Parts: sequence; C-alpha cells; structure tokens
Amino acid sequence: MDVEPLLRRVPGWQQSRIELSPLSGGITNTNFLAKVDGATYVVRVPGERTELLGIDRANEAEAALRAAALGIGPPVHAELPQIGTLITTLVPGRHLEALRFTARLAEVVALLRTFHDSGPLRGAFPIHRVVEWHARDASSYGIVPPTSYGRLHQLSRRIEAAFAVAPLPPVPCHNDLLPGNLLFEDVGDRVWLLDFEYAGMNDRFFDLGNLSVNCGLDTAGDEELLRLYCGGVTAARYARLQLMKMMSEFREGMWAVVQQAISTLDTDFVSYAQERLDNCERLAARPKFEQWLADAAAAVA
Repeated sequence: MDVEPLLRRVPGWQQSRIELSPLSGGITNTNFLAKVDGATYVVRVPGERTELLGIDRANEAEAALRAAALGIGPPVHAELPQIGTLITTLVPGRHLEALRFTARLAEVVALLRTFHDSGPLRGAFPIHRVVEWHARDASSYGIVPPTSYGRLHQLSRRIEAAFAVAPLPPVPCHNDLLPGNLLFEDVGDRVWLLDFEYAGMNDRFFDLGNLSVNCGLDTAGDEELLRLYCGGVTAARYARLQLMKMMSEFREGMWAVVQQAISTLDTDFVSYAQERLDNCERLAARPKFEQWLADAAAAVA
C-alpha cells in the first residue's frame, strides 16, 4: 500500500508536508513514523486478514482511545476505519531489559490497574475460546495444528473449569503485554502502554500471567507482581497466575500457527509457534500443576 496517499485522507493533512520512515518491530502489521507539520506520529497499516488473529479494529480503536483518555496510552490523532489504520502521537521513552524492567514493575502494575478498573469495553477476548478459534482458523487455511494442541487444549479446559468454580468478573485487558508494548520515560515515572489490537474483556489474571511470562519474571518477580497488584500473595492468586502463564504461551503459539497461513511478513512463524507451545508444555509439566488447579478453584480475596 502507498502510505502517503492514505495519510492525505486525514483531515488537515491534505496539503501538509509528510515525511515517512519505516518503524521496525512489528510482526503483524507494517509501521511507519510520519513527520507532519513538525509533529511526529506512529502510523500502523494492518497486515492481511488480521481479523483471523482475533483483531477487531473498532475494538482496538475504543481501547486505544480509552487508554489515551486515562493518560496511559499515546494520544490518538486519527483513525481510518475503512483501512483499519490508527495514527497515534509518538511519545517519548524506551524499552527496558529485564533487570531494569523489574525495577519499575510497580509503575507497570499501576498502569494495568488503571486500565483494568476503567469500565467495560465492547470487545471480548475469552482466552479459552481464542485458542480454539486459532486452531479452527488455521485448519481452514490448510495448516494442521501441532500435535501438542490436543494435549494443551485439554489443559486449557481443566484450567477454565478450575477458574469457573470461583469466577471473577471480566475486566478490560490488554492481552498482549510484550516488552515492546511498554515504553518507559527516563525522566519521572511515566510508563506508556502501546498497541491495543487484542484488547478486550478477559480475566485479569491473564494479563498478569501474560506480563510475567513475556517479560521473564522469576518466582520472586511473580510474588512481587501479586503483592503490587493484589496487596499480597495467596495460594489462589499464585495458582491463577501460574496457570494463566500457560494460557499465555498456548495462545501465543496458536496465534503463530494462524500466522503461518496468512502472514506475508518475513518471519519464521513455524519456529516461533513451536517455541511457545514447547514452553507451554514445560510450564504445565511442573510438579505443582495439579495443586495449582485445586488452589485456583478457591475464591480470590
């Protein structure tokens, strides 16, 4: 797609000088920096058939606008619904390696609580259905899910049943808490949450597990995460966090299986899927899995 004519559709930009440069890092869409009249914006052009990845562009826009209004996401300058393009203001900050990230975990948790407590979104991201939808959609394009899918699907159903004994109401979740989607300012304690493509109503412990596994938190980090978010560590809270770490890897692996069928990007999604599904099986093979299922069935205070 020729991006500059696309940007000319933005009100007020018809005659503006637009300077475009590619922005690296995405494995679903193509991203650009656009300098327009002295200001810099991030332009995200959707990849092909991204709706099969669980992305609803209207839901994404609602979540991005919500986060911007809360002051935790970049300001949204414009959206082009016909294309699915979202244009946000470039905000200052940088990504952090594991040690420095952990040192600022309290700020990340505060940001998550703000989003989780902000009221319902229209879109939903029911994690146990999402992995099933990914298997169905991959199969419809001729990609057979890995043999581990059947085993992991049974684990998913057991986890879902355990949580259902003492269910929590769904909350607005980000659902894609990769390190690249958190931006830290050097001055002050500002943290920005980026990329709301998968945002929707889900179990809050999925966001916590997603954050933990994607950012490499260890046992001490998991306990600190629960203290910061919940006020303390209980058996039920810890169990739900550990089980949702498995669901995070299961979903990420199946997402990559769908990408094998639809993506035109130069990314090895076969290896990526295998890596994440293998890690899910490693997490599920830990000796406390059965105990965590029992503990997760208790009410979370």
